[in-house]
Amino acid sequence: MTPELHSSHITGTAPGTDLLRLRGQAHQDTAALLHDILSHALRSLPQPQVLLVDCSRLTLCTPAGLHQLLTAHRAAYHQGTALRLTGTSEQLRHLIHATGADAVLDLPDNGPALGTV
Repeated sequence: MTPELHSSHITGTAPGTDLLRLRGQAHQDTAALLHDILSHALRSLPQPQVLLVDCSRLTLCTPAGLHQLLTAHRAAYHQGTALRLTGTSEQLRHLIHATGADAVLDLPDNGPALGTV
């Protein structure tokens, strides 16, 4: 079965900033794939100072997907990279707020990520 999650990673969208676009669904069945996608983006060279994760094309994010975003946020913090979510849907924002993850995750805006307009 084809994964319901896809990504594109664009390095250097601005000095020190990478953009990771997610498309599809982030849930239990795609959590391992999401972990790999986020880990790969964080390991890119040169290491980004900021990793923008564009969630505007995520049609669903369950607690399993949110867990992977939080795990990546922790890894980013430890390597000195700021991980920021952008383009978050109402569903994802509700999940983030309901779980208290808004105390950790940086949600700079609700619009599309850099370079999507």
